[in-house]
Amino acid sequence: MKKLSFIVTLMLFTSVVNAQNLTGNSYRGFVDAGYSIGIGDYEFGRFEVNTSHGYQFNPYFFLGAGMGFHFMSSYETDGMEIALDKRDSQVDIPIFANVRCNFSKKKVAPFIDLKGGTFVTNNGGLYANASIGCRVSLNEKQAISIAVGYASEKLEFETFDSFIGHTSMDYTRSATKYTTESISIKLGFEF
Repeated sequence: MKKLSFIVTLMLFTSVVNAQNLTGNSYRGFVDAGYSIGIGDYEFGRFEVNTSHGYQFNPYFFLGAGMGFHFMSSYETDGMEIALDKRDSQVDIPIFANVRCNFSKKKVAPFIDLKGGTFVTNNGGLYANASIGCRVSLNEKQAISIAVGYASEKLEFETFDSFIGHTSMDYTRSATKYTTESISIKLGFEF
């Protein structure tokens, strides 16, 4: 909870700073929304909204921090009477450090974006996201972007543990963290 309080305080502090031109040292904010498609062992999708706030050091380099809301669908192991792994639908909230590198000062420019942190909900877990995309400047202070990315997340699942007895089909489950992977597409706005 201390991490979440720190991030919220940082975002409130930076939001009162006046946004300036991308060419100078200034505050910069980002909001993106998109959908991630699960790949690997745990193929479930999620809708995401993220925001980052920080400092644009020059036209090419941004460093900040942020948080997100990831709306996870429910998941159960397919093809089994008793699912080995399952996860109820829930909202996961990551907090993260954010680095963004623009490759040009032109109106249309490619970029890479890296986010790394932890989930502050559902017993935590690693959050890492790497994206490549293209930004289109609307004016000196604002731009829109589209990006494709890869995410690796450590999420908690309820895992089949054992049957209670030899003659009963009752069973127990235990909480286990697994690494999930996804490919995402996101639309963004920077200010």
